[in-house]
Amino acid sequence: MGLPPQQVSPSFQDTQSRPTDAQARKLVEQTYAYFAAKDEGRFADAYSTFSTSQKQTVPFDGWKAQLENFYRVAGSVQGRKIQKITWYKDPPNTQPGVYAAVDFTGQFPNLTLYCGYVAWRQQNDGALELVREEANSIAKSVAEKMPPELLQRARSQFRC
Repeated sequence: MGLPPQQVSPSFQDTQSRPTDAQARKLVEQTYAYFAAKDEGRFADAYSTFSTSQKQTVPFDGWKAQLENFYRVAGSVQGRKIQKITWYKDPPNTQPGVYAAVDFTGQFPNLTLYCGYVAWRQQNDGALELVREEANSIAKSVAEKMPPELLQRARSQFRC
């Protein structure tokens, strides 16, 4: 499996703990496994990757209901792709550690646009826990009514 483009945040000054290709491969595998669990309706499996703080912020029942509604609107996933990984060390307002933001896109039959990122924190034992997820989408029925420049502006704002 080839690795997507990677970058290290300028604030990641610790050259001794820079991520390796093996860590990046593990991150990519875990991200695709997380997506597969969601896409296959194995919501408890996907949720099990959440950090304790993420579980406190995002209760399971509400998260699951939101996902079920998303799939009703979007349809079944047709594909996902990791676009880029950005590595961070000790970002502000977080627990100390190494973090990775994984930018992704996806294709769904009823969406014109779908993209976002998942953020993972590496544990001391090398395990990864999901600390944040953000996804943006525009339904085809909405996009058809948008002028092209407005759709392009949305794409830029979503960083798709």
